[in-house]
Amino acid sequence: MPLIIYGKPLGAALPRPLKELWEFFPPLKEASMKLRDIPVKLLDPKGLLYVGQKEYAGTSPIDNSISYLGTDSATTCHIAVLRETGSGATCIGHFDGSATYKGVHGMLKNIMDIAGSVTGRFELTLAGGFNDERRISSQISDELLYEFNSHPQDVHLMCATISDMNTVMKEGTPFPVIYGLGVDMKHREIFPATFVDRGPDYPLRNAMRMFDWQDSFPCIYNFHLRRIVIQPFNYCVDDVSCVDKFINLTDKEILMKFSTSPKQEPPNFVEDFRNTFIHIRIHPTPMRSLFKNGLPRYYKQSPEGLWVDSGHSYR
Repeated sequence: MPLIIYGKPLGAALPRPLKELWEFFPPLKEASMKLRDIPVKLLDPKGLLYVGQKEYAGTSPIDNSISYLGTDSATTCHIAVLRETGSGATCIGHFDGSATYKGVHGMLKNIMDIAGSVTGRFELTLAGGFNDERRISSQISDELLYEFNSHPQDVHLMCATISDMNTVMKEGTPFPVIYGLGVDMKHREIFPATFVDRGPDYPLRNAMRMFDWQDSFPCIYNFHLRRIVIQPFNYCVDDVSCVDKFINLTDKEILMKFSTSPKQEPPNFVEDFRNTFIHIRIHPTPMRSLFKNGLPRYYKQSPEGLWVDSGHSYR
C-alpha cells in the first residue's frame, strides 16, 4: 500500500518538484507549518533517550524508563518519528542519506515488535533539511518518501516539515527552521527540541558512523531489556599522529571539509567532531579497551532518570 496522506495515497510517482507535495495535500501543508511554528524546547537528560546521526530507537508509554525521545543537529539530515497509535509505541530515527533502506525498515520492524498486537495505525512525522545549494536535503526527502511509500505496511504521513518547508532566509542565506525534534511519550506530543546532553558513549557512537561500520544503521535501545545497547565494532588506528591532525584542524577547516552545510551547522558540530577523534586517540582499538570479550556495552536508567553504565551485562 502506498504512503497515505490524509486519506489519499501518495501514488507511485513522487511529487516533482518536491514543493508540489504540500500543494497536492493542503492538510499536510497546514500540519507541517504548525510544527514549524512551535517554539523550541530545551530538554534536560532526565528520562531522555537520544539518538544520533544514523541511529534509531523506540519505546512505548509502558516503559517507565523513558519520558522523551529526541534527536537534533540535523541540517541536511532528516528526522523521522513513527508511532503506532493503538499502543503509543514510538520510534525516532536520524537520516543522513546513507543506508536509508536499513533505517526505514529497521524502524518499522522495531515499532511492530514494541507494539506487539497492532491495534492502531502507523503515523509518520518527518522534519529536517532545508533548501541547500547542493540539493542534498531534497535528495534525502525523496529517499525517505520512496522507502516509506514502497513498504507493504500502511503508513500515514501526518507532517512533513522538510527541505523547502523547513527553510528560513537569514540575510539572503537559507537555514533550517527545525534542527531537532523531541517526543513526549506520556502526552504523545512532537515538538522542535534541542538538548544539553546526547546520551552515553556519544563519541564512540559517532566513531562507528564515521567509519561506516558495515554500513550500519543501529537501533541503540532494547525495549524489552530497558537498556541502551552499544554493539561491538572495531576500527584500527595504526598512526595516532593522523588522528591528531584531525583534532588540530581549525573550526573553519572542520566545517568546510566535513559538513554538508558549513554555514548552517549548530555550535556543537565542531566540538562533537573533535571529541570523536579524541576518543579514537584514547581508544585506538575499541575491541580491546571497550568491548572486552566481544561483549556489548549496556546502560540503564538510574532512579534519578539518568543513564548509568551497567557494564557488559544487561542485568
